[in-house]
Amino acid sequence: MSVAVGCGAQVPGEQLIRTPGLSPPLMPQQCGLGVMLKGTDGRYTLCNSAAGALLGRSPAAISGQTDRDVFPPDALESLRRSDEAIRQGAAATQTEIELSNGGPSGRWLLLKFPVLGASGQLQSIGTVMLEVARQERVNEMRQALLELEQNNRELRESLVELDRLASTDKLTGAWNRRRLEEAVANEMDRLKRYDHPLSILLIDVDFFKRANDRYGHAAGDSLLAELTGRIRAVLRATDSLTRWGGEEFIALCPNTPLSTAGVLAQRLRQEVERTPFALVGGVTVSIGVAECMPGETWEAWFHRADAALYRAKAGGRNQVQQAPESPQRDGAGEKVSADFLRLIWKPAYACGHDILDNEHQALFRDANELLSASLSKRPAEEIAVIVDKLVEDVERHFRDEEAVLGTIGYPGTARHAAIHRGLLQRAGVLIERMHRGKSDVGEIFQFLANDVIAKHMLDVDRDYFPYLGNKQTAVGG
Repeated sequence: MSVAVGCGAQVPGEQLIRTPGLSPPLMPQQCGLGVMLKGTDGRYTLCNSAAGALLGRSPAAISGQTDRDVFPPDALESLRRSDEAIRQGAAATQTEIELSNGGPSGRWLLLKFPVLGASGQLQSIGTVMLEVARQERVNEMRQALLELEQNNRELRESLVELDRLASTDKLTGAWNRRRLEEAVANEMDRLKRYDHPLSILLIDVDFFKRANDRYGHAAGDSLLAELTGRIRAVLRATDSLTRWGGEEFIALCPNTPLSTAGVLAQRLRQEVERTPFALVGGVTVSIGVAECMPGETWEAWFHRADAALYRAKAGGRNQVQQAPESPQRDGAGEKVSADFLRLIWKPAYACGHDILDNEHQALFRDANELLSASLSKRPAEEIAVIVDKLVEDVERHFRDEEAVLGTIGYPGTARHAAIHRGLLQRAGVLIERMHRGKSDVGEIFQFLANDVIAKHMLDVDRDYFPYLGNKQTAVGG
């Protein structure tokens, strides 16, 4: 990988580096262009003779050195900022510095660019140095910089597309096994560290071979693609869908205990059963559900889900069976019915900010009040009042939290606010569906318990805890 250096011929003993994908070479073959290459550890691994002359040192003396070792002190901060921009994904940066430490004195332009490995990761940071006074050289270099930026943009887009193709099933667009294995490893690690419940749904199309033989393989492929869309419409935003093989799919459901996963599976089964498919008509699915137990391997967890699926098929198909084992954990809730958990506040959930902690606890109480109202079958108008209050409390808490994060200078405030907006939009959709009779209170409770509390409040919110320290920042000034 390289930028051509030197004066038309390679300097003896020096490496020739070209940036991948660029032709002709990025750097003009003319004298006076200093070229340096710095590793991700901040130490220079290559320096051509022109750069050495500008810095008043031999290339060998610069190898292994850092910016602090070779550049004047007043240039270090601007060099650090340009390096950080490259690490954050910038295609190129430029900065001007004064040089007078042993080499030719004057003002020099430093153009920096990333040198990427085959998989797109940053391997080194390249630097080209040239004298600012030689304007024609600056224009020449800026044109080369534009070429480099375009090349890097195309490379990044290609890498993203290659990663997508490598991790998705071509027919359905669902994840493939490779992508699922990566996600499972991450989620099982979260289970181990945070004790968040984790479940899978193993889904199999009933009598798929019969439909394939009767209507043809093209109709079978169309069925699988259409079924993928139906399943995704039922799954939540945090869930993922994988085509496991043939007519078998796996839904991975983070922050989901067995009881909730069972409710989700039943909803999915009913959606498939009542909606005809374009080329084959009516279709049903059998589903096995299993929650991952603490310390369990992926293989053992999958085997239990597969055994549950076998029971569903052996029992007549078009049904959901749950693996009987369920982990006993000291998590966010305790079971109060077959389908729900009562949420319990614990001191470990506190962030140390009185206002935010009080509002977090209030959301626990709101959720439990809604649960109690649902289980006691209180009138629909009373439940609607509870739901409205719950949403108001969530909106107020999100506003207060964003105000606190802005005051303490949390760098992820904008991203956090965007997550809040997404959750509120989801809440609005669920409430509208409830008023139209398309969803029930249980779905709203599960959204609050899983998406707002377990996924967001007990996970994403923890990112800002270190920024709070012991401060008690007032909301609203």
